[in-house]
Amino acid sequence: MMYNKMWVMPIKKIYCYVDESGQDTKGRIFVVSLVVVDQDRDKILNLCEQSEKISGKRKDKWGEAKHKRRMRYLRYIFADDRFRECLRYVVFQRTRDYDTATIAAIASAINWKKPRCTRR
Repeated sequence: MMYNKMWVMPIKKIYCYVDESGQDTKGRIFVVSLVVVDQDRDKILNLCEQSEKISGKRKDKWGEAKHKRRMRYLRYIFADDRFRECLRYVVFQRTRDYDTATIAAIASAINWKKPRCTRR
């Protein structure tokens, strides 16, 4: 689409849910996990809520939920193909610049392209 001799990119609305862990390691390891969705946002949120109920995690904060329930919740999420292309994570090592690392992880997740399979 051309407007006043400059290209205008169509706007696509996306939702990016971000969580991080590792500040307590003093920079040894810092993990940023993200869920990036567009038109399926409500469906994905409902799936998360169902997994919270089934796993027993419920609405407990992550650190307050029992380890067994957190692992069960993760197994449900990772086993569900509907999450396959919207889950992302980035692992940082030896950094205490948590804000920059989080911003870099968000940019990486938003710009992620599905890898192409190549045949020889």
